[in-house]
Amino acid sequence: MSDPTPKPAFDLKDYRQPMVTSIGVILGFLVGFLGQWVTDEHFSLERWDDRIVFGGCLAGSLCLFVALFRMLAILPDSDIKAYYQRTLRIYLGGVVLAFSGILLSVFF
Repeated sequence: MSDPTPKPAFDLKDYRQPMVTSIGVILGFLVGFLGQWVTDEHFSLERWDDRIVFGGCLAGSLCLFVALFRMLAILPDSDIKAYYQRTLRIYLGGVVLAFSGILLSVFF
């Protein structure tokens, strides 16, 4: 006998676990970086370059949390592929923002 319910062409569960894991690793790295940076005795956000680095890390973290929420949310049965593509764009934006902030900290 065959299964009466057809399988969707795009199944989000195959993408959910790797993305959730990578978000956890990246957020852990960001927390470690920020924790070490803000506990330094010379830490202050008075310089513009420190504000840019901190802002990039903060904005990247927020984007990653939004992507994590979207990946763990119960999905509507509508257009799952479009939902995942939007989540992927938010995720990639968060990664770019976070690592751009960290990369800027190397140069300033």
